[in-house]
Amino acid sequence: MKLKRQNGQAMVFGLLFMGIIALGMILLFNQGILTRDRVQVENAADAAAYSQAKLFARHQNLIAYTNRAIVANELSVGQVVALASWGKRYANIPRWINSFPVYQLPIAIIIPRPTIGDVVGMATLPWQILGIGARFVSLPVVNVYPQVVSSFNTIMGFFQKAFAIATFEAQTRIAGDVVGRHTMDKPGGDTLEVAPLSTALLIQNFILTYFADMLPVQDLLTQLVASEPGPGGSLPASPNDSEGLEEPDDQGFLADFLGSKTGDLVPSSMLVNIAPEMHSKSGTPNDIDSRNAARQYAALVNAQRNPWLSQRDFNFGPSLDLSLNFSLGFIEIKLNLSAFVGVGNEGGTAYVYNPLSTSAVGSKTPVYGWASVDHSSIGFQIDVGLEIRICLPVLGCVDVPPLQFGFGMGIPLGGATHQLVTNVGDEKLFGPQWGTPVEAGLISKTPYGDAMDPIHAATWAWGNVLSIYGLNRAEDVTNGYSGSPSFFALGGAHSESGRSKEFTVAVSKPLQAIRTSDNPDALNIRQGRFALETDTRDNPMDFAWGGDSERMMTVSSAETYFAAPSGRDESPNQYSPWWDARLREPSKVVQLIASGEIDLSEVLGLPDFGPATVVGLLFDVSTDYLIMPGVDRALEKLPPVISPVAKPVINQISENVLDQVKSGMLDALQ
Repeated sequence: MKLKRQNGQAMVFGLLFMGIIALGMILLFNQGILTRDRVQVENAADAAAYSQAKLFARHQNLIAYTNRAIVANELSVGQVVALASWGKRYANIPRWINSFPVYQLPIAIIIPRPTIGDVVGMATLPWQILGIGARFVSLPVVNVYPQVVSSFNTIMGFFQKAFAIATFEAQTRIAGDVVGRHTMDKPGGDTLEVAPLSTALLIQNFILTYFADMLPVQDLLTQLVASEPGPGGSLPASPNDSEGLEEPDDQGFLADFLGSKTGDLVPSSMLVNIAPEMHSKSGTPNDIDSRNAARQYAALVNAQRNPWLSQRDFNFGPSLDLSLNFSLGFIEIKLNLSAFVGVGNEGGTAYVYNPLSTSAVGSKTPVYGWASVDHSSIGFQIDVGLEIRICLPVLGCVDVPPLQFGFGMGIPLGGATHQLVTNVGDEKLFGPQWGTPVEAGLISKTPYGDAMDPIHAATWAWGNVLSIYGLNRAEDVTNGYSGSPSFFALGGAHSESGRSKEFTVAVSKPLQAIRTSDNPDALNIRQGRFALETDTRDNPMDFAWGGDSERMMTVSSAETYFAAPSGRDESPNQYSPWWDARLREPSKVVQLIASGEIDLSEVLGLPDFGPATVVGLLFDVSTDYLIMPGVDRALEKLPPVISPVAKPVINQISENVLDQVKSGMLDALQ
């Protein structure tokens, strides 16, 4: 009897144990299925976000290559202008020595009474021959080459805009392609989808990247406060308010999302369209941005000049360089002295504009072009540099701003200029418009190297008599330059961070496709642990995730970053092709958008995230502020030589790009 009871108890415990084992196996099975599908969803989202960022990194690297080409082409135009000026200076030496009074003085009274000019003319004969050869080569080239190259730069700037739209279309398409490759091969098929929210987030990224001022930041801040009130529930300050938000943490995550500096909640575009005819969000030309764009391009080009362009020095004669250091107690003095006697051949070429241009009257945007000047003088030049450092106990050392000045004297030997301008009236006409020897000797150097040093004072003055500074338009001025091109540069805030805007992909999977034991389609259990962990019914933006069923969902983010090669110290820029992609943690703002606490449709002004709606918004923005201004500029600046051929091509390319991108996006989002 006792044995039977023991057997019965053993059976009960055995059944209980087997039940526990079975329950454990079910839980383990459920957890395994959930883990498998969660990993699948997250891997798909990671891969899609990374792929979008990788495409954008390639776009940035293409911009870098084309920007390098634009600057290199621009500098090659400067080289041609410099060669024209340099050659004319030597070729015109007879004109100078036959007109300047000093050279008419005889050096002997016997017949044929040779003059100083005769001797100088014979001594400089090799230079004259060299100048005639350079002039013969350069003048025909300077009449054609700059027009072709500057027009090519304009077209290349337009190509950057077209490629930006094409990249966006590829980013839209690649998300679906990558996620589709992550579907599992199992009975009944697998369902893995890119949520409509992804397209809205990509639109938001596009706006922040190119037109950050179009994002309604105050609407975003209002929703942020509603979702996570700050101290006292107060609304953060307007982005125009320099105080910004009071909470440093809020400043950090908002600045990260907007791409601005921490503490500055004014949105910062990543890729800034550097163009003389920039457009604001009102659709009208922005004079301030246009001026800044033209000046930035001029500064960039002038900074990249080689010594031949920036400072041509071919001096003949002895020179002396001396550096003296003095210590007078707490005062340290460094005196730099350089002296030269002989023939000074100096010049320079710069990308400048004429503030007195008659063709740009009423325009607030400077019209830049190339200007080159070369002077040759016989005389002497002395340059003095003075550096003073004052060191006091406790207070430390202070450097006094260095003092530099020069003086000299000479007689003219030759001089010439050449200008490449857009329109008649843009050229300079008189010597003072180029600068003066007094300015170069006592105040600051002109952009033309040492061409305005005091040794060339008489040459500069006599050059005005001979009208070499622009009055002789037929010889010294070339028209037809297409002006500053339009191209993308890296925004200020992103030049510091070296990071792009955030690329985010939202991926979801219907719960009925996840076959766990408590799946509603399996056991009809609607409130199990599975449902509680994955339910989207409390998300007010259900439509952004699909809206037709409960879903497992996730978001992943990626960004591009400036990855200079090891050992290369280079700050982030859009001229070096060192951009790459990497995954990043989704920002707090993106997490709030994904959870429905921020209504992105309201921020963007979209009634829904349907394909027609989001594609319409993209094309309204990109066409009005990116493509059409680029097309208008390209068509306006084409020279008559190539305009009949190039205009139909540009119009057809712009129409084809827009049509193909639009149809491609609609196909990808269907």
